[in-house]
Amino acid sequence: MKILLVTYWGLTNMGGIWTYMRQLADKLGGQGHTVTLMGSHVDSNTLYLLDRNVFFDKKAYYSALLPYLDPLQFPHLHQEHGIFSFELGRYVFEGGAAALGLEDYDVIHAQDPISAYALRRIMKRPVPLVASVHGALARESYYEYRGLEPGLTLQEYESRPIWSYFRRMEQLGAQAADLILVSSKWIGQVVGGHGVAADRVHIQPYGVNLREYREKAAVAAPLNPVPGKKTIMYAGRLEYIKGVHVLISALGLLKQRRGDWTCVIAGSGSLLEELRVQAKECGVQDDVVFSGKIDNIPSALTAADIYVQPSLQDTQPFSVTEAQLAGIAPVVAGTTGMPEMVRHGETGWIVPAEDAAALADRLELLLRDDALRARTGSAARKWATQNRSLDVMTEGTLRVYRRAAGMRSWPLPGLPPGAGPAGDGGAMPGAFHPADLLKVISPGNPLEPVLRSALPADYLVPDAGIL
Repeated sequence: MKILLVTYWGLTNMGGIWTYMRQLADKLGGQGHTVTLMGSHVDSNTLYLLDRNVFFDKKAYYSALLPYLDPLQFPHLHQEHGIFSFELGRYVFEGGAAALGLEDYDVIHAQDPISAYALRRIMKRPVPLVASVHGALARESYYEYRGLEPGLTLQEYESRPIWSYFRRMEQLGAQAADLILVSSKWIGQVVGGHGVAADRVHIQPYGVNLREYREKAAVAAPLNPVPGKKTIMYAGRLEYIKGVHVLISALGLLKQRRGDWTCVIAGSGSLLEELRVQAKECGVQDDVVFSGKIDNIPSALTAADIYVQPSLQDTQPFSVTEAQLAGIAPVVAGTTGMPEMVRHGETGWIVPAEDAAALADRLELLLRDDALRARTGSAARKWATQNRSLDVMTEGTLRVYRRAAGMRSWPLPGLPPGAGPAGDGGAMPGAFHPADLLKVISPGNPLEPVLRSALPADYLVPDAGIL
């Protein structure tokens, strides 16, 4: 099989999604399949194919489209800056993906709703399309905004146009795919809420390359435990949605009861300085180590005693599975997909989301009971080894690929107007084909014939589908 794994986002800097794509590509390649990865390169602002010297310069195309998406003619694009930014970014992604080519693959596997919908729009022939839904885009955007506006409620956010836009993108992405892969029942329910038939949704939990994990874990740990103190650990992005601020609040409460611990927060992100300030305000600045990003988490976990995943929303983070494989029964927030990763009191612990007091209570219990940590940690390692292997994930994914390859990919039942060629749902007044625009504003531009050939003749910008 010739398989394309593609994401709208930055290819190698997306944490769990990058881990998922890399591991899956390596495993499929080892079985004789040809796998190509497509995504954005953040630093160079290009769309590219990994391990190939093939790039699409997004900057020039962005600059060409920008003046022709003005607010007077297309006011719906300018209701909020976020909407315009995402839509223009998607059009640039669509042009780049078409130029890089979609025709030579047996199956395309999109890693987010934006790329799934974008690829369906630009297909000139119906290549089977599988989409993984790794999270709930609209809810994730809410937590991003709440990080900037702490008092913002979900009800208030749902009244904003940006919420409706992200919900629409989730719907379009889900309905554009032939089949959908999800890692948890929770995210499956989110997809089902967009009107997707249950038989198109396949639950396949994430897996870890156990051999690679053991090799990494055998390397000397990058952490230096403090003598006489146990190590609490978190690994991930330092963003509001990850709930690290909840962990620090819990540590402040814990410090009032006992001081036989240190906490290592491994990762980078926009909230680093805010979290440092919070740690000082909570009186734990000397007990919390912000280590920066650690490339070898399996090795680091060998020096940890407790692992915490305090996310406000997370589907099934790899770090939780890695903690279980390290013999640590993790403490996870009881929200979204995380409770499906543990059996409370047996292979992990569940505390209410955003409840610092409950998290502090659980940490205190685990700190004072070595036998409990050892017993549940052993059960966690056994469960993860049996249920979270990369082999199991790959085989389940291949079954979905084979089913998608045998399906009729176009049109899909219930696909909204604008999700296929423009002829499916009509055109927006003033919409244009990018090649026609380039022919007028930049005669002789070498990109014009490329887009003329690569994009469907009835492909149009702006997209009527988001209306």
